[in-house]
Amino acid sequence: MKYIELVVKSENKLREEILNIFYKNDIFTLEEYSKEILNELNNAKDSWDYVDSEIFKLKDEELIIKAYPHEEKLAKKIKKELNEKNIYCEFIEKDDEDWANNWKKYYHPIEVGKRLLIKPSWEEVEDTNRKIIEIDPGMAFGTGSHETTYMCLEALEKYLKKDQKVFDVGCGSGILSIAGVKLGAKKVIAVDLDKKCVEVTLKNAKLNKVEDKIEVYEGNLLDVVEGSADLIVSNIIAEIIAGLVGDLRVHLNEKGIFISSGIIKEKIDLVEKALKENGFEILEIREKNGWALVVGRLYA
Repeated sequence: MKYIELVVKSENKLREEILNIFYKNDIFTLEEYSKEILNELNNAKDSWDYVDSEIFKLKDEELIIKAYPHEEKLAKKIKKELNEKNIYCEFIEKDDEDWANNWKKYYHPIEVGKRLLIKPSWEEVEDTNRKIIEIDPGMAFGTGSHETTYMCLEALEKYLKKDQKVFDVGCGSGILSIAGVKLGAKKVIAVDLDKKCVEVTLKNAKLNKVEDKIEVYEGNLLDVVEGSADLIVSNIIAEIIAGLVGDLRVHLNEKGIFISSGIIKEKIDLVEKALKENGFEILEIREKNGWALVVGRLYA
C-alpha cells in the first residue's frame, strides 16, 4: 500500500501563507523543520526523543514542511495552490509499510505525570504501578511524545474525575480517549474527520481492552456528537479550537472542563479570548517548547 508525502521547501517569512493553504484544505498534522525549531530543541535537549538529521542542514531562513494527505486528488490540489504562489512543493509516493516500520526505532515507553505510562505495542516494560497505555499510531497523530499530547495527558490526569463522560475531538491515534478510560472515565466519545484516525483509534481501543467504553465517529468536530460531557479534550490547532468554543455550551455540562492544545504560543490569546467570551473561567495556561495548553471551566 502507498501513501503520499508532500514536501514544501520555502522560507520562514512564508510560513503563515503555507500553513493557511494546508489548513483550508483540512490538513492540520504537519512536520516542520527550521533553524528556529532547532534553537528551541537546543534549549530542551533532555526532552529529545528523535530529531531528524535534516534539521541540522538547514540555513537560517530555510523552512521545510511535510504533510501526508490520504487522497491523491487533494495532494495535487494543494501542490497546485502552492506552485501558483511560486512555493516549491514536491509530491512523493512511498510504501506505507516502510513508513510504519522505519520510525518505530525512535518510539520508546514514556512516563507521563504520576499515573500513566505510554508504550509502543511492540515493546515490553517492567512491572509498574502506572496505568499502561499501548499505542500503535500507524498513520495517525498521537504517540505521547509530542508536547501537545503530553500536556493533554497531564491535564486529563489532573482534571478528570471518576465516572465522568469525555468527548475527544480530533482523536488521532486514540491516545487521549484511552487515557481517559484508564484514568476513570465512564464513557468516551471520540471523533475525527480522518477515516484513518477512526480506524486507528478503534484498533488501539481494542489493543487496550477498553473498546466497550469508547465510541468512535468520523465527522467534523462536534457535528456528529449528541448529548453532553463532563470534560472535552481537543488537541488540534488554535484557529479550529477558537471556532469550536461557541458550540461547547451545547455539549459541555455546567462547570465542565475543556482541555485544549495544539496551540502555538503566539496564538494563546486567540483561544483565551474565545473561551472568556463564551463564559469560561481560565484555569490553566501552560507552555512547552513553543506549544501551549489552555484549560477552561464553563459557567452558566
